[in-house]
Amino acid sequence: MRKLFLLPLLLACSVANAQDLTPEMLVEKAIEHAGGWNAWTGTKTLQFRKTTQRFNEDGSFKETRVQFHKYVLHPSPQMRIDWEMNGSKGIIINNGKGEAWKFVNGKEATTQEDINGARGNTFGSHYVFCMPFKLRDPGTHLEDGGTKALEDGTTAQKVRIIYDKSAGDAGGMHHWTYLFDPQTGRLVANHLQYEPGKYDWTEYYDEKAVGSMLLSTRRVGYTADADGKVGLKRSETTYDQIETNAKFPRDLFKAPR
Repeated sequence: MRKLFLLPLLLACSVANAQDLTPEMLVEKAIEHAGGWNAWTGTKTLQFRKTTQRFNEDGSFKETRVQFHKYVLHPSPQMRIDWEMNGSKGIIINNGKGEAWKFVNGKEATTQEDINGARGNTFGSHYVFCMPFKLRDPGTHLEDGGTKALEDGTTAQKVRIIYDKSAGDAGGMHHWTYLFDPQTGRLVANHLQYEPGKYDWTEYYDEKAVGSMLLSTRRVGYTADADGKVGLKRSETTYDQIETNAKFPRDLFKAPR
């Protein structure tokens, strides 16, 4: 009869031990779950289709945006996004050398806002899709954020990300908290303060093999408050047609002329 009581006790100890992980240990576990560091460094290029559906505050459908992303990951990131929405077509390019361009229906958009947007959108999309590996970037500091009980019964462990102000284009501007399943290392959600007093919440689903990596291929975004209370569904993004280590033309990350 004693054996019948042993299994729940072992499971309870396992849960407790998993939730004793430091933020650094948890991120390393997440990286191993996603294929390991060698899988990341061995992936030189990445391309995929990104389809985002957006919703109004009343829950009704608003619009669909389709983008085609192409990234050089190593040794220095370069990014290109071709997009279509509401009858318009565009390209945004970041050559990884401090230059970025935006084109809409074949014409270059040259305002500083357009250029900043091209840099922000390319860096941001690259950052989000390449999680959790980006949590090893220079200038990244990890803090314990406690735990949070999710609706599916998972007790997620939170890791707050603190960036040096010199880290990338937005170091210190945004405040990210990532939530992981401490049992497996799976990235399950993030809570973002993107402007003072403004927050959102994103959940990660449908992990699939991406070359040697294991990454989420569907994200659902919601409004949120400062405590991470989830509000209205605002977007759903899916990734498909994913290919790793594709060969790109030499001029792909240069401004079209």
